Amino acid sequence: MKKLLAKSYDEAIEFLLKKYGPSQYDYFSEKSYQRFMNGEIKNITRGKFTRSGEGLYCHHIDEIKVLKISDQLFIKENNIPFEYQRKERLVYCDLIEHTILHVLIIKEAPPELGAIGYDAYLKPMIEEWYVDKFIPKPEWMKVCRQRSFLNDDEAILIVKAMEEALGRTYHDTPFDFHETRRRRKEKIKEEIEERRRKWEEEWTKGREERRAREEEIQKKQMEEFYRTYPKFKSKGIHPQTSRVKLINLLYEYKYNDSFKNKKELEAALKPMIKDKLLRELHIVLESS
Repeated sequence: MKKLLAKSYDEAIEFLLKKYGPSQYDYFSEKSYQRFMNGEIKNITRGKFTRSGEGLYCHHIDEIKVLKISDQLFIKENNIPFEYQRKERLVYCDLIEHTILHVLIIKEAPPELGAIGYDAYLKPMIEEWYVDKFIPKPEWMKVCRQRSFLNDDEAILIVKAMEEALGRTYHDTPFDFHETRRRRKEKIKEEIEERRRKWEEEWTKGREERRAREEEIQKKQMEEFYRTYPKFKSKGIHPQTSRVKLINLLYEYKYNDSFKNKKELEAALKPMIKDKLLRELHIVLESS
């Protein structure tokens, strides 16, 4: 595999065409492709190019020129010509070879043309299948996994070679790989915990500030209340004093001779709003 990595992209394509033979079918049906481009249908019919039953992927040779060459959205938006989908522009490869092709694209073309497939899909798949020893559920993936099977040491070495070809560093052993992942998870956990702690501190600080503001407002309201009703302070009457207590005091200081009991007075004063009750009670206390 390292020999393939040392080739140019064109040399690697030529090697793989000789190894697996050319495709016998176009990637898409040409008629369906044109109908899709004309807006007559929503999806393009694929050709019978697949060899996933043999554990092989189909790679567009012109991926070194065009991004997401088989993505229907990109095909439509970028008016990708059908010429790129013809059988002569397809090559077969196993997972490792496919990944190497994307490394060579990154090296020889604008990096984004190969980076999406390499960094987001192919390299993580090698790590998952061979270093993590994960077995995928779809049967065709199991066949692809077995076709290019590597033990974890071999997988680390080939990915390390790919990364070094791109001027990057990588793990030396499977232990390093897992240990780095463990430390990364711990760091993420610590960062999440730190964010949570800061959020709690800010929330607590905000709550205390809100409470202080509310207390200040209540204090000013109380001061204003006693400026308006100075006689209430010694009686323990405040803005939250209930209607029942105010009526009871009115009965005690003024209406005990006019009504048989407090209930009669309460019924008589029912239409009166609380502010009026406060004013009347204060007048009574002033005159007593």
